[in-house]
Amino acid sequence: MKQFSFDTIENFDEHINKSIPNYDILLKSINSISQYFISKDSRIYDLGCSTGKLLKSLDNNNIKIGYDEALLMPKNHENVTFSKVDLNADFEVKDASVVYSIFTMQFLNIDSRQNYCETVYRGLKKGGAFILCEKIFQESGFLQEVLSFSHYDYKHKHFTSDEIISKERDLRYIMKPLSYNDNIELLKKAGFTKITQFWQSYNFIGLIAIK
Repeated sequence: MKQFSFDTIENFDEHINKSIPNYDILLKSINSISQYFISKDSRIYDLGCSTGKLLKSLDNNNIKIGYDEALLMPKNHENVTFSKVDLNADFEVKDASVVYSIFTMQFLNIDSRQNYCETVYRGLKKGGAFILCEKIFQESGFLQEVLSFSHYDYKHKHFTSDEIISKERDLRYIMKPLSYNDNIELLKKAGFTKITQFWQSYNFIGLIAIK
């Protein structure tokens, strides 16, 4: 069976919709929430932008910048510029009213994540929002098993058992989720004090952190 890779996956957006329950609703919620924070003459960043679907869906004239390291980098689109960037290293965020990180940080080196959050905090305008979605580990082993296997039941509607297990095997080398509390601690150490959860589906969560 072909090894899972973000560089070679076909129909990426469709694949993610089938893998993460209510992913389409999540994106619509993010778009709606963003309208409360987007300010004139500010920038909007998507860190780990994949196909650029989220930035392209925003109906405003702000400068939009997408960073990703995968080879499926989309072409520039109206006010949207996409760049190939290693998010484990230093990168630029400036004059931002909104920064997205949608299931991205879980794939970064753990020792890079504090700098990642601090770079976002420094680059946000006061009152700007960091909208962060992550897969997490439950601190209770029982709850981890309940939510993980319930998620497998959902994925079984779209994928075979072999495909599910094969992807899990491949992801263990590149995806290192943290607990909810560990993610909150990263945000607090970066300087964020106003943090709330706005979405959850199994072990996938959405957070808003305001500067």
